[in-house]
Amino acid sequence: MSTDREAVIWTRLGGKPNRMGRLYVTDKECRFSYDENYLQLDLPGLGIVYAPEFYGNTTISRERKKPFDLFPPIQSLIPPRQTDNFQRNLALKYLQTKKNKQFSSSDTTNFNTDWEILKISGHGGIGHLDVFENDSSAENWYANPPQHELMEISDELGFSLKQFMTWFEEDIEVFIQTVGPTPSVGGAIPKLLLSIPESGWDGRIGLPTREKTPGIIDIVLKFEQTTRYPGIIELEMLALEMHREAGFDVPRYWPCFFKGMPALAIERFDRDQNNTPLCSETLYSILASGIPLNNHYDYRYDLIARAIDVSPVELVSDTVDAKHHLFKRLIMALLTGNGDLHLENLSISCNKNIKSFSRIYDPTPMRAYAQHDMLSVMPFGEYGETPEGSEEAISLKQAVIRFAKNCGLNKTQRKDIINDCLEKTSEFSLRVGELKTVPDENKERLITKTEFVRKKLQE
Repeated sequence: MSTDREAVIWTRLGGKPNRMGRLYVTDKECRFSYDENYLQLDLPGLGIVYAPEFYGNTTISRERKKPFDLFPPIQSLIPPRQTDNFQRNLALKYLQTKKNKQFSSSDTTNFNTDWEILKISGHGGIGHLDVFENDSSAENWYANPPQHELMEISDELGFSLKQFMTWFEEDIEVFIQTVGPTPSVGGAIPKLLLSIPESGWDGRIGLPTREKTPGIIDIVLKFEQTTRYPGIIELEMLALEMHREAGFDVPRYWPCFFKGMPALAIERFDRDQNNTPLCSETLYSILASGIPLNNHYDYRYDLIARAIDVSPVELVSDTVDAKHHLFKRLIMALLTGNGDLHLENLSISCNKNIKSFSRIYDPTPMRAYAQHDMLSVMPFGEYGETPEGSEEAISLKQAVIRFAKNCGLNKTQRKDIINDCLEKTSEFSLRVGELKTVPDENKERLITKTEFVRKKLQE
């Protein structure tokens, strides 16, 4: 017989901590109720679909059903149940070592474990939601931020790393033992949340901020798993630069090394200039809040465009601009070999009550790697499908035309966007060829695939 669980949700939206409401989880459902005081603040809430203006004092309830035991915006705070997920493994080690929790191999992938992880890792992460076991934990966490200090990276990682992973509240020894001075592939870290000087990377790092910290910006530090994805840092930088040149809003970034590992420090898209969280939510979380989805690529790009137009909940403030953005994002992904533009790599941010697509993140040309060599992780324009009454499958160019129409673009607008993207990526193959850390085999694969797309998109 299981016990009902409860937690509290707080946020720093608006610049200071406020309790948003209380979360309850039973065997069959999860429920959330906004605090009366929070409703008076006129701030964004749990998520776009679960906004305060729709629910007010009414308790929100959702049936627990795979893959969501919790409301999607909260589920996204828990590292996925993958045996090679570094954040999850680190959380499990922390629980075993510091909280004296014991897990069998089967326990590591069940909801009991997810809940234990959520209580320690559900605050201070990407986005605006902070989940705590109780109010006293929340008040203590907000009231006692460690004094911000920037320290040089060393093998000892000598500065006060007691809360390095935002939820490492007592000791960092588990982290150091796991990573080691020269991590193996199994120990390599996908991402860490850190802070650096506002002027940019200079080899000094600090803990993520919890309050306005002048002269400091929050970053995501992404590491290269060189054995699995050689040269991925260079590839991501090139893709970020191509998107910037194409007119997209791209965060600042800096290539660097962390204890000998190639890494990329990227300014966080979910924080403002005062280190305050922006309300941000992935399309996966938004859509899964309203319709059944099995995973983050269980959808079609055309349906995103349709949802922007017809959703009973306002997804964006400017629907025309958002659909143009979506179309251009997909064209750029096709031309730069990013077949992995799924629902978790598209987010909506709300800043000063304006909802729009967030700044660009994770545009990496994953087609360079054989295991990720696909044109697109989600369908668009019925590409490759054979319409009823036809003997021929829809070609790439036809699919792009169909998708453009579903995005509300006329022929001139479609051609202008495609031609602009073609022009802005005209030197992509040349620049890929100049990369120093990407193996020739991977360069050749990426160039071949993207040149094929270029040829098909020529208008």
